[in-house]
Amino acid sequence: MVAGLHDNHARWERPSPPPEGGPVGTGIAGASAVRGRELDPAARPPLFITRVLPGSPADKAGVRPGDIVVEANGMPPFVGEKVNQSFIDAIASGAVRITLKRPTTGRTRTIDLKEGPITRQPPAVMSKRLPGGVAYVQLPGFHEGAADQVIAKLGGRPKAVVLDLRGNGGGSPREVTRLLGAFAHGKVTSYFCPPKGDCVPNRTDDSVPLLGLRLVVLTDRGCASACEDFSAAVRGNGLGTLVGIRTAGAVSGPAAAFLLDDGSVLLLPRVRHLGPDREIIDTIGVPVDHHAPLTALDLATGRDPGVAKALSLL
Repeated sequence: MVAGLHDNHARWERPSPPPEGGPVGTGIAGASAVRGRELDPAARPPLFITRVLPGSPADKAGVRPGDIVVEANGMPPFVGEKVNQSFIDAIASGAVRITLKRPTTGRTRTIDLKEGPITRQPPAVMSKRLPGGVAYVQLPGFHEGAADQVIAKLGGRPKAVVLDLRGNGGGSPREVTRLLGAFAHGKVTSYFCPPKGDCVPNRTDDSVPLLGLRLVVLTDRGCASACEDFSAAVRGNGLGTLVGIRTAGAVSGPAAAFLLDDGSVLLLPRVRHLGPDREIIDTIGVPVDHHAPLTALDLATGRDPGVAKALSLL
């Protein structure tokens, strides 16, 4: 029934206790064709690894970001132009034989991966200084306190900020309006529309002091939900420039949780999300001002065309 809604924020979950001895897995934590909990319908070949957990079986086997996946358990990553769901299931399983091609050398090898102990670090706001007095801040999610953590990273009077939201799966709408309040006051950021009645505007948190910084936001297909809320507000209100690729288009509306008698949880949106100009973003995504995709070769060599483009604009 939930699947029949075709709503990216509607889902049914049965919470399970953590495994004894800690989490296990192969350590492949990201692939280019995966968008949060779903496959990316816009993904095109090649499929490549985007993230490997340090110390995991995949890491110890030499799997690296940028490695192109040729096949898994004998299955190709794409059937025609569509991602092969069976292939994704194979990668996520406890044991998989995977063939990889390294883009820097062209070397192809096949390895057997089995799940083992993995360490998942909680998401953290990371920052560094770029040339020309530009601050770079990577925000993995709009978790509680995220806005204040980003603002704290912007001390020292940088001349501009590159805010990296690639892979940011969303979080709290309140954190979105609070962070936007650091770049503008008195702006409508989005609308929440109930099934009946008028849409309610969300506004910047004007209690946050203005930073007065130029802003470039990096986005990708992993930028979903609250991340798209933020990106659309930046673009719609002229607060900065978006660089990268179009966002996920997975922002139907914030979900409310309902506990069922069997201990499972049903999550259903109570309102529908619209952008600052009352535009639909769900299933469409937020377009960028400057296209700068991250390729397998970029990941393998440590290049970042998004950051390079951002610096050229600043």
